[in-house]
Amino acid sequence: MKNRALSIRSKLMILFSVTILFPVLIIAYVMPAYYTKLLTTETEKLTESTLVGLTSNIQYYLDELERVTTIPYNYNEVMYALKIRSAGIYKTSDSYTKYKADYALYNTLPSVLENMHKEILGTLLLPLDGSIFYKDSRSTLYAARSDYPYTEQDWYKEAVKAEGKATFVRVHPQDYLKLDQVQSVFSVARLIRDMDSRKPIAVIMADADTVVIDRIVRQLISNDSVVVITDKNGQLVYASSDVPAETLKELSKPSATIDYYGEPYVQVSKTVPSSSWKVTSLIPQSRFTDKVRWMHTTGLIFASGGLILTLFVFLAYSRKLLTPFREMILVMRHVQRGDMTRRVDIHGKDEIAELGSALNRMIRQLDDMVISEYRAKLKQQDAEMQALQSQIKPHFLYNTLNGFIGLNRRRDHDTLDRAIRSLSGLLRYILSSDTTITLAEEFEIIRKYADLQSMRFQDRLTFHFALDERLEGLKIPKLLLQPLVENSVVHGCEPCEHPCLIEVNAALQWENGQPRAVIRVTDNGAGFEPAALRSRDRVGMRNVEERLSLSYRGVSSFKVRSTPNLGTLITITIDLQEEGLGYEHHSG
Repeated sequence: MKNRALSIRSKLMILFSVTILFPVLIIAYVMPAYYTKLLTTETEKLTESTLVGLTSNIQYYLDELERVTTIPYNYNEVMYALKIRSAGIYKTSDSYTKYKADYALYNTLPSVLENMHKEILGTLLLPLDGSIFYKDSRSTLYAARSDYPYTEQDWYKEAVKAEGKATFVRVHPQDYLKLDQVQSVFSVARLIRDMDSRKPIAVIMADADTVVIDRIVRQLISNDSVVVITDKNGQLVYASSDVPAETLKELSKPSATIDYYGEPYVQVSKTVPSSSWKVTSLIPQSRFTDKVRWMHTTGLIFASGGLILTLFVFLAYSRKLLTPFREMILVMRHVQRGDMTRRVDIHGKDEIAELGSALNRMIRQLDDMVISEYRAKLKQQDAEMQALQSQIKPHFLYNTLNGFIGLNRRRDHDTLDRAIRSLSGLLRYILSSDTTITLAEEFEIIRKYADLQSMRFQDRLTFHFALDERLEGLKIPKLLLQPLVENSVVHGCEPCEHPCLIEVNAALQWENGQPRAVIRVTDNGAGFEPAALRSRDRVGMRNVEERLSLSYRGVSSFKVRSTPNLGTLITITIDLQEEGLGYEHHSG
């Protein structure tokens, strides 16, 4: 053992002597470069997080502008006024028709546009007959110019080309208004189309003050950084400082560092989803190099002193280090063979003793982990079941509240009041802490949901339920069937114009002498292509399949068959005998 220890020491001494210069180089030169890179990476991550907030704020205002451009669609009288103007029959219409159209454009629409955010400056509406309507959101008396070539503007042409989709307009002067001092704005434009004929009838554009972007940038970005916003074509939308044309061209390249007035800058970018605007933050490279420059000077001093001290410690303690390490290796070999009873003998209170104590603790913890692993596996299935069920509740509530919106728009307040009361009672039951219920209780939940939807659709939707009384006591995860019925309503029946029927049946069947529960949810609605099952809107259906698999692993199946324009059939089968699942047996 002694010769072997000396041999190790000799090898370590040779290795130490050969590599003595490398630590010096690492500390003096490589480490500063590493820390520069590290600081750059961390700053990029922080800047990227900041840009997430910045783009979210910009997205908020763009969404508000986009919502303003859809307001005419919400008012039939406004759409009617735009329709007769675009058709060229306004001037030849009778007095009542003119009054009705003028009232919609001069009173109804302005009153709707009255209460906007103060940063939303105004809305410009251009019917295709050449008339002009402008509403300033701040209730000032600004008016649009009648001599302005609106149809020749890029934003007008892009809105027409987009055929009804929102067009995001970069920062531009508001020179189409009669202003003492023209200001810059950013806008969203949209082509308004007749809901019946789908023909263009007007172009609408909502403007927002550029001070919004400037204020957001000043609050979130450091003073030495430069923020540049470009559109999807690489054109400049906004810049917190002057940006040379050469720098603007480099922004479209994938390089991490670009030149800004002769200085290297690191660029971090984020895209605003709806408008495809690219928000780029330029960070000066000098911010990182200045912080680690001192390391080049002090590196050699610390490296030299460290090397000398390390050599002394190595010579003094090498023999003392080797013996306890050999003992630890021996103990680990026993642990590797499955012997968890061996421990390292602890001598002293130094770092080696702490390492030995840590090794002993690790062995004890490994022993405990082996014992507790099986318990953890048993709990995992229940946690997954609860997580999947929690996704169903907000999904159900979202679609139900959409139904309430429809009742409210029809001004059917009595039905809406009954529906809200029904929902209140239903949610108290659904949000209970139970994770499993009987099949009879699940059918009761579906019936309450069906009552809500019947109030909404009236004669357009009919439900039929059939539950084999022998399966009433079958335990299933709560809300297993309700999302399937909800999908039939929302995706199957709601898009259809003909009356629809939704059937929910549960029957006990026998196959090869084995009982099984067969549950079917059927509708004669719109149906869908098989590829639609991968859609995000089918979250309820996917959760049902996953929860069914977790609850009845290996003894259940979930099948979907759908044909466009004919309807959908969903079949759930549960093997009752193999897993010992109970059901009510009644003699004939």
